[in-house]
Amino acid sequence: MLAVLRRRDFGLLWLAGLVSVAGDWVLATALPYVIYVQTGSVLATAGMVAAELVPSIVLGSFAGVFVDRWDRRRVLVVSNLLQAAVVVTLLLAADGALAVVYVVAAAQSALAAFAQPAESALLPSLVGEDELVPANALNVLNNRLGRLVGTPVGAVLLSLLGLEAVVVADALTFVLAAGLVASMTPTSGARAAGHALAEAESALARFWAEWLAGLRTVREDRTVAVLFVVFGLMTFGGTMLDPLFVPWVTDVLGQGVGAVAVLTTTSSLAGIVGSLLVGGLGRRASARSLIGWGSLVAGIVLLLRANLPFLWVAVALSAVGGVTAVASSVGVETLAQERTPEHLRGRVFGSLQATVWLASLLGAVVGGVVGELVGLLPALDVASVLVGLSGVVVLLVLRPRGDAGAREVVTRAGRGSSARCADPRRTRGRRSARPRPWGPRR
Repeated sequence: MLAVLRRRDFGLLWLAGLVSVAGDWVLATALPYVIYVQTGSVLATAGMVAAELVPSIVLGSFAGVFVDRWDRRRVLVVSNLLQAAVVVTLLLAADGALAVVYVVAAAQSALAAFAQPAESALLPSLVGEDELVPANALNVLNNRLGRLVGTPVGAVLLSLLGLEAVVVADALTFVLAAGLVASMTPTSGARAAGHALAEAESALARFWAEWLAGLRTVREDRTVAVLFVVFGLMTFGGTMLDPLFVPWVTDVLGQGVGAVAVLTTTSSLAGIVGSLLVGGLGRRASARSLIGWGSLVAGIVLLLRANLPFLWVAVALSAVGGVTAVASSVGVETLAQERTPEHLRGRVFGSLQATVWLASLLGAVVGGVVGELVGLLPALDVASVLVGLSGVVVLLVLRPRGDAGAREVVTRAGRGSSARCADPRRTRGRRSARPRPWGPRR
C-alpha cells in the first residue's frame, strides 16, 4: 500500500489532500460554535449548511463538463487558490456579519464542485489500474487523519487567538495544497472531450451535448447507473442518522457529551485502521465486494447498535462500522473510476458528487422529521436498513466478472476506460461518502 505513495505525483496529490482536509476541520470546528454564540440560533447554523450544500447540488453535474475540457491539475490549483481568497473574506464576519458566512459557504461550495470531480478523475492517471484500491484507501486515510489533526487545532486556535487565526490557517492550507498540486508533472489530461461533438452549432449547444454525453454514460452503463442508486441510498441512510445521533446517546444510552466524543473518536480511529486494511487488500479485493459486503455489514452493525443500549457495545460496534464505511467508500470510488471512460470521468464524478450532496440534504431532513414523528428507534432502524439494503443491491445486481470476481472492467467496444489507461485519478471522499460540515474539498 505504501508503495503507491512512492509514486511522486500521487504522493503530492495525497499530501495536498491531507493538508486540505485538516484545514477543513480547523474551520469546521470553530465556525459553527462562533455562529451559535453570536446568534443563539440553531437555524442560523443550519442556514450555513444549506448555503454550502445547494451550490454543490446544482453545479456538480455541469462542472464536470469543464473538468473534462480543462487540464485537471490546473483545475485543482486554481480552485484551491480561489478558495483561499474566498475564505479570507470570512475575516469580515468577525463582527457578526452572518450574511458573509453564507456567501462564503456558497462560493466555496461552488468552487469545490469543480475540484472534487477533477481530483477523482485525475487519480487514475497517477497510479496503475491494479493500484486503484490502495490509492483510494489512502485518500480515505488522509480524510481521517486530517480530521484528527484539524479538530483540536481549530479548537486551540479559536480559544487562544480567535476566529481570525482560524480563518488564516484554513486559507494557508488551500495555498499549500495548491503549491503541492502545482509541483506535479503536467499531464495532458482529458481536455476537450467533445472532439466528436465539434459539429455543434454553438458553444452552448456543444456544452449541452457534452453534458448529455456524460448522462448517457450513467444511463447506458448498468454498473455506473447502479452505483448512483447505491451511493445515493447509502448516503441517504447514513445522513438520516446525523440528527438522531446525539438524541440517541442522551435518551437511549443515557449518556452525555463525553460518550458522544468517545463514539466519534472511535469511529475516526477505526476509519484509519480500515484504510490501512482495505489498502493492504489491494489486488485481492474487488470493488464490488468492498461496496456490497461493506455496506451490508455496516447496516447490520448500525441496526444492532441502535437496539442494544449499552455504551461498551456501541463503542465496539462503532469500531466495526468505521472499517466497513471505509470499505464501501473505497469500493464506490474505485468501481466508478474503472467503469468510466477517461474523457468522461469529470462529468460522471461531478454528477455523482451532486447526487451525494442531494442525498445528504434529504437524508438529514428526513431523519429529523421521522425521528420527531415516529420516535428515535424506528427512525434509526429505517436508516440502518437503507444502508444495508444498498449492499444487498450491489451483491445481487452487479455480478462479478473476470477471474475469481476480480474488479470489473469495461467491455463495451470503443469505450475508453481505465483498463486502456496504464496509468489512469473527497476527496474529499470526500472522500468519506458523507460530506464534511464546511467547504467540502475531497
